[in-house]
Amino acid sequence: MTPRHSEAFIEQALVKVYSRGAGSILSVATDLNVQYHTLKYWMKTKSKPKGSTKPVQEKRPQDWSAAQQLGALQETHGLADATL
Repeated sequence: MTPRHSEAFIEQALVKVYSRGAGSILSVATDLNVQYHTLKYWMKTKSKPKGSTKPVQEKRPQDWSAAQQLGALQETHGLADATL
């Protein structure tokens, strides 16, 4: 049986979980369309990713200020689906 997710995908998922904090495992799993228990298994079996030493200041679009939302809308207005 071949693995469903690449090592790069798993590492990026773990970086996202570790940068957001332990309380957001379910939201990251939902965002990435991965089972919660699969993500927990990866956290348990894989070493902590290199990029997770510094917390990333990544915000979900729902957490953006009104000005940030307007800026993103202006930047992406008129882009084709593939470009977007």
